Amino acid sequence: MTRRKPAVPVPGLAACAVLCAGMTSAIFLAGCAAPLKISASADPLAVLQRGSLVYARLSGEAAREFASSTLSADQAKKLLPVLSRTRLVALGLGSLPAADGSSAPGFQACLIGDYPFRAAAMSLGADPSWKREKSGYFNAGLGLHAALPGPNLVLASSAGLEPLLASANLPGTSPIPAKLAALASRELVIWIPEPFSGLAATFLGEAMDIPARGILISASALAPNDYDATIVFLMKDADSARVYRPVLRLAWYGLARLLFGDAAEGALAASFTVDGAEYRASGVRLTGAGGGASVLQKFFSPTN
Repeated sequence: MTRRKPAVPVPGLAACAVLCAGMTSAIFLAGCAAPLKISASADPLAVLQRGSLVYARLSGEAAREFASSTLSADQAKKLLPVLSRTRLVALGLGSLPAADGSSAPGFQACLIGDYPFRAAAMSLGADPSWKREKSGYFNAGLGLHAALPGPNLVLASSAGLEPLLASANLPGTSPIPAKLAALASRELVIWIPEPFSGLAATFLGEAMDIPARGILISASALAPNDYDATIVFLMKDADSARVYRPVLRLAWYGLARLLFGDAAEGALAASFTVDGAEYRASGVRLTGAGGGASVLQKFFSPTN
């Protein structure tokens, strides 16, 4: 095993909550001079920079569940006007180490919805906490850059906005491999690239030499606070999926405990099978307060 720390630590839940709450002001106050148009069918994950430790995409309803389960009642209430206008939210959290020394922002977000672009562009001056910069606005207290570059797009980042603006002008591909595209279209999607180097280094302080491309958690709502999920460990090849099967089952046991705590029994009962390079379980029930959004809540809890 080799030790390798992530270039940027995963932000704790409290920091994420503050940033999300701060985005309320950013969305209604931050505007750019020339509207940038993005297709309503665009994948917001394709706008985010590569290299995040964890990616998540939520539909509007899943995002509202996330807000209600992770923010204070006051913060969730303030964020509701934004989320009611939002169709899709994509988040990138933390940063994987890169060979060239570069790194993704510790926090990045792309929201697609229906936002008051013109009104936003005229009202920023009323809030002294947001300062104009080349690509949008910056809130020093939140450490957040934000812009509403068009009527259906919001961008936010703990680093500069230029890479996100460039990607929004010409979206690339999702960080989730194309072979998982069907699963990646569901209401709640979490993609963890290189989990045994990035995620293991973050939570265990030590990377493991296991050839996994990523872990996908993909869920659809059955009812409020009740999601049907598919879990996929995507390995480098079919031989790796077969050889490392016992290790992957043990890894899921630990990850499920991390995510669900005492309510992990349903997730722990997941029945995995090997299918080519995939180690997959379907029909996994995610239930409890916050539903599938509780996955993100547990994932970024500062106690982890």
